[in-house]
Amino acid sequence: MANNIKTVNGIAAANIKAVNGIAAASVKNYMGEALELSVDIAIAVSYRAVEASGSAITDGGGSETVCAYDPDNNFVLVACRDSDGGGKVVAGAYNSTNGDIDFGAEQHFETSNATSGLSIDYDTSNNRVWLAWIGGGDNTLYARCGTVASDKTISYGTRLTIEDGYDTHSKYNQGLLGQGLAVDQSDGKCLVVWNDPTDSISGASDTNSSHHPTGVILTKNAEDNDITKSSSIRMFNGTSGHTYPMIKCHYDPDNEEWVAISDPANDIRACRIYNNSGAPASDDESTFGTSGHSLQGPNHGATVGVAGRYGGSTFTYDTNENTFHLGTSRASGSTAPLIISFTNDGSSAIAFTSNNHSVSTGTTLSSSKAGGIAFCAARNRIFQWGVNGTTNINAEILTYDSSGGYTSQNSGSLMVITTDTNGFKKGNAIHVDTSSFLSGSLMITGTEDDSADPYYFIAECGS
Repeated sequence: MANNIKTVNGIAAANIKAVNGIAAASVKNYMGEALELSVDIAIAVSYRAVEASGSAITDGGGSETVCAYDPDNNFVLVACRDSDGGGKVVAGAYNSTNGDIDFGAEQHFETSNATSGLSIDYDTSNNRVWLAWIGGGDNTLYARCGTVASDKTISYGTRLTIEDGYDTHSKYNQGLLGQGLAVDQSDGKCLVVWNDPTDSISGASDTNSSHHPTGVILTKNAEDNDITKSSSIRMFNGTSGHTYPMIKCHYDPDNEEWVAISDPANDIRACRIYNNSGAPASDDESTFGTSGHSLQGPNHGATVGVAGRYGGSTFTYDTNENTFHLGTSRASGSTAPLIISFTNDGSSAIAFTSNNHSVSTGTTLSSSKAGGIAFCAARNRIFQWGVNGTTNINAEILTYDSSGGYTSQNSGSLMVITTDTNGFKKGNAIHVDTSSFLSGSLMITGTEDDSADPYYFIAECGS
């Protein structure tokens, strides 16, 4: 068995960049012994306010705070709402001297209209940031694409209206919930999923807001950052017995297509979504079979759970095991919520596995208290966070393999993110490999409920 070396010549292993001129990651032996550099589970950057040009953002507006990673500039990108209308992105680089993120100036993608449901992703094939949100006085669904420069500025293309809102349809766009956008990294096509007001669920008790989960594919113009849209296609069939079905999406890099989750009958379902001649098409819908577990509970009223309706990161993709991990919710706390897994074969099947894990954190869920789940690709570990009763916002770190299932790495000593239980609602995580950013630590953003301002922390998931 490899030695678990914490220091070499008095230098912490996590800080070693090279041994005798060889990159540390490539070193297999040291002084004749097998070498395994070990990193402890820890908070790398403590819970704190997101800044713009050195000052804390204090007009966040209380909606989602979402994040993405720009590997071209080695920046993190954080998007949030303005309290007086509009929305903005700040780009940041890690400052090793200060041990935090140096954020640039605010880059507004919307200047006046209210924004909610913010979703963000970065397109590595075209080196662009993508945003989608619901805004305006009539609840319109918008999207925008932009180029991030090395000085942390963003040049946006023209704002696109995906779907008009209440003034046109007398019904609301719903269901863009922080994980409502994902980019196909093979070609730059962007999928947006939400509940389309032009496709209402027949027999629903609230026909203004209860619509079938829908998808649309966006394409960046070749010559600039303007975008065009495909036709909107229904992804799941909502049932009249369940209002406000949610939908979220994630890119599957191994199959170069998308996967979406929904709860059209107060349950948990997943499907493949692929590009069908420019428009989205769904296939191979599968349902998680354990009763009592859902994504958000009846009428989004779950009281315990990993994310529910108000947590931005409900599921994540494990590039090590080619597996999706999803956090469930429950209407009551009699049974713990679960982390469950499912796979996509990319051609004919979504398959839920028998592996699951009862979460140790996430025992309280409401519109002001919600957690999430993310995969740390640099460490091949799963990071799940949530509110524990009236005490802390904690995190549990797990490993996973398809044969042995989930193994907690810190169940006896959960990571404490903050003792403010109103500190981190509508959270979101970076879901791609950030090995070049802060040695692969995982960044989580969220909205502090009392102030309605954006906050973040960065966690080392250990190895």
